[in-house]
Amino acid sequence: MVTQYIEEQSEPDKSHFVFAYTISITNSGEVAAQVISRHWIINDANNHIEEVKGLGVVGHQPFLPPGQSFEYTSGCILKTPQGSMKGYYFCVAED
Repeated sequence: MVTQYIEEQSEPDKSHFVFAYTISITNSGEVAAQVISRHWIINDANNHIEEVKGLGVVGHQPFLPPGQSFEYTSGCILKTPQGSMKGYYFCVAED
């Protein structure tokens, strides 16, 4: 994951910090698979937790043959200038 602080959309005096992140999902298996959903847990420096669940990623449910990748960029807003994200993707193999 590559992250970037978006200064022009942030308002630090209002505790509004905008970040973009770019993720690459690679099928390292031997069978094609489709990304069905995602589940993220976003935590700011004040230990405020936000969960994000949903179908696909940025409106897509990419189908990935072995060795193929899908890259996307999305974003999140934190109330602090620091935080963390963790989560997973639910994928279904073609077989």
